[in-house]
Amino acid sequence: MSPIRRSRLGLKSLTCIAYHGFEIPSNAPFELKPSPGKGWGAFATQPIRKGFLILTEKPVFVIKKPHEEITEGDIRSAFARLTPGQKKQFLCLRDNGSTPFTSMESALSENSFATSSSMASPVHGLYLLHSRFNHSCLPNCEIPETKTEAVRSFATRDINIGEEIRFCYEPTFQCRTVYERHEALRFVCDCNACLPGSFQRASNMRRRLTRGLQYLTIGHDLDGQNHGTSPAIIFDARLKAAAENLEIPLSARLIYNLLAMALQEEEGLMNDLLIARFKPSILATVSLFSTARYARIARLAMTQETWVDKFSIASRLWGLADRADVLFSSNLPRSRQLSV
Repeated sequence: MSPIRRSRLGLKSLTCIAYHGFEIPSNAPFELKPSPGKGWGAFATQPIRKGFLILTEKPVFVIKKPHEEITEGDIRSAFARLTPGQKKQFLCLRDNGSTPFTSMESALSENSFATSSSMASPVHGLYLLHSRFNHSCLPNCEIPETKTEAVRSFATRDINIGEEIRFCYEPTFQCRTVYERHEALRFVCDCNACLPGSFQRASNMRRRLTRGLQYLTIGHDLDGQNHGTSPAIIFDARLKAAAENLEIPLSARLIYNLLAMALQEEEGLMNDLLIARFKPSILATVSLFSTARYARIARLAMTQETWVDKFSIASRLWGLADRADVLFSSNLPRSRQLSV
């Protein structure tokens, strides 16, 4: 599940109270109020601990089409089926910024999420409350992928009373520089990774390096494509070919994965949901070592407390060829056998 890219319009007047009519669950740990420069936002009304389920929300309506195929007519048809109360809440969305929405299509594009469902066709739903959660490249919550139409948000770190609850609109931002992120967002984020300074410079390097490490471990870039022969994230032609042919040695693959996790940890993006997504594949890589000494080092690395320490231990394997590499290489056509 990923949110449709949307822009935030600045608020002309902080006296607008349209969102006070939104129905917020009584146990929700937040309130809606103006967020300077971002329209309305969600702010914690109580301490929210890391891992806490902030909100489960069902869509006001869904449209079972790819986003690019959704028309104004589709949205008007969905709107016509709403109850009077739901219609009133939908129309509140036009009061978010300084300029009211001129079409229902623009209201949907800025306040909807693409979800995975049990059906084969793509599903986009309109979520009134989650659409008020603003963006940060250093978020304090996450809305993970789901196979149902309901979406859920979780705190990825402790959130203090009065702090705005913000998530990252695009998962690939973990691998994109500040310029690339702002170009995609069409607005300027004000988190520490975006504000000029030493952290931003270090952040750009960490995210760029993470992108390259991802290319080396999965064999393609963020868009799922190889870069051909044009200059790209991987400039060494032999290394790039090895990655795209899935010929990166086992020891290097483990080191690349652990370094990427260490960079995420240093960036402040590490959370339980990220670990749950990537740790199983890292453990699977560890299980593939067939040289006993190398397998012991790999297992020792995974017992360390931090990802930096895991990477530090695993780096002892750099340049070492495990027996599993030989077995894998022997099953490849000779034209694809390449050592790195």
